[in-house]
Amino acid sequence: MTTRTGTSALRALVLAALLLLAMAGADQAGARPALHAGVQANDAAPVWSPDGTKLAFASRPQQTSTTAPPPPFQIYTITATGGSKRVLTNGSLDSVDLAWSPNGKQIAFSRVAGGQVITSGHVYVMSSAGGGLKRLTSGGGGYDELFNWSPDGTMLAFDRVTNGIGAIYTMNPAGTDLHELTPSANDDDYWGVWSPDGKKIAFDRTAASAFGDIWVMNADGSGQKRLTSNANDDFGSAWSPNGGKIAFMSNRTGKYQIYVMSSGGGPQQELTSGAGEAGEPRWSPDGTKIAFEQQVGTNYEIFVMNADGSDKQQLTHVNYDNTDPAWSPDGKHIAFLSARDGGTDIYVMNADGSSQKRVS
Repeated sequence: MTTRTGTSALRALVLAALLLLAMAGADQAGARPALHAGVQANDAAPVWSPDGTKLAFASRPQQTSTTAPPPPFQIYTITATGGSKRVLTNGSLDSVDLAWSPNGKQIAFSRVAGGQVITSGHVYVMSSAGGGLKRLTSGGGGYDELFNWSPDGTMLAFDRVTNGIGAIYTMNPAGTDLHELTPSANDDDYWGVWSPDGKKIAFDRTAASAFGDIWVMNADGSGQKRLTSNANDDFGSAWSPNGGKIAFMSNRTGKYQIYVMSSGGGPQQELTSGAGEAGEPRWSPDGTKIAFEQQVGTNYEIFVMNADGSDKQQLTHVNYDNTDPAWSPDGKHIAFLSARDGGTDIYVMNADGSSQKRVS
C-alpha cells in the first residue's frame, strides 16, 4: 500500500503522506488527493479479525529524525479492547496490505521495498498468531501487492505491477494455481475486490493517459464489464454485503465524493456532497449504513449515513484527523485511526460514536 510507479490506487490513499498504506502516485491518477495527508506515520488502517476479538494493523515508530531512513512497518495484533501489541513480523522491509483469512487462522500481507515508490515486493502468508511465514510469489522485474482473500478462503487476489502497469492475479494460499485475470499491456488494473459470494471481482482500470473507471469480471477473469464511463476519476469499489450494490469514489463534481450503483451497472447516485472531500466508504455488516471519512475544515472526521445517503451523522468531533473506519463483524463498533494524540493511533467506538477509546 505504498505508491506504485504507475497509477496510485485508493488503497494508496489509505495512508497517503503517512508513507505507509498510502502515498499518492505521480501519474495520471496521481491527481487523487491524499485524503488525510497531514497525519504523521505510526499505526495504519485497522483490520478486524473475523471473530471480532482482535485488530491487526501495520505500524512503525514515529519518525524523529529528518535525515535517518524511516524504520519499516511491521504487522501487529491487539485485542479490540486494548492491551499489549503483539508483533508478528520483523526484518528490514515494510510489511503492509494485511488481510485476515476468513477462518481467522492466517494473515496474508505484502512485504515491499522502496519506500514511497515501491521497487520490489511479494505476497506472504503466516499464522495469525505469528510464525509459519511463507512467501507465495516470486520473480523479479516488478512487485506484487496483496488485495484480499476470497470469501471462502480458497484464493487470494493480488496486483502484479510491471513497468508501472498493474494486472490482477489470483492464487491459492499455498502460492500455486496462479491465474492472470487482466492481461492487458496498456491498462493499469488494480484494487480487485471479491463479491460477497466470491463469484465476481470488481476492480479499477486506468487506461493510458486517462482517469480510472470501475469494472467487474467473473472470478476467473471472464466477462469483463465496464460499469462507469466518464471523463473523471472513478475508483475504490466497496461491495454491499448482499452483493447488489457497489459504493465508490469519484471527482466528477470537482471534489471526491462517494457514489453508489448497482453491481451490474446503471444509474449512479451521489451519496455525499459539500465543501470537503469524502472517501473510504465502508458498508455495515447488515448493509443498512455506510461509514466514511469526510473533510471538515482542515481535518477529516468519521461519519455514518444510511445506505441511500440519508441521515448523515458525524461521529468524531476533534481538531485532528480521524480516518479509515472499519466496522466490527457484529456491526456494533467502528475502529478508526486518529491523530488526536500526536501520531496515528487506533481507536474503537460504538457504532453511534459514543465511548471512543484508544486501543493501540
